[in-house]
Amino acid sequence: MRYLKVLALILLFFLSMVFFVQNTPELSKEVILSLELVNYKFTSTPLPYYLLILVAFCIGAVLCLVYFMADKIRLSGQLRTCRTKMANLEQEVNSLRNLPLEEKNYPSANDSEETAE
Repeated sequence: MRYLKVLALILLFFLSMVFFVQNTPELSKEVILSLELVNYKFTSTPLPYYLLILVAFCIGAVLCLVYFMADKIRLSGQLRTCRTKMANLEQEVNSLRNLPLEEKNYPSANDSEETAE
């Protein structure tokens, strides 16, 4: 499985490089971003398209990293809770196994049939 992941990553890198090489003139064109809110107007300096693509990719990677790290922390907390509960239950089972059996006369099926008659 590890080899398939590495192969997929290499293939993705190769296709990305082919995309950028074949589209260099279009990706080098500049774009000006603007934002207008009520009385505030923001206009950026001219930016090439490839920079916008790269920044969007990096922001997406960081957001995915944060999401998966939060999920990993949550799951490790659940695992710790389950392991603690399992250890307590195993300790309880072992203590119940070591209890001595008492010599009492427990009613059997035959005794209950005789009393019913």
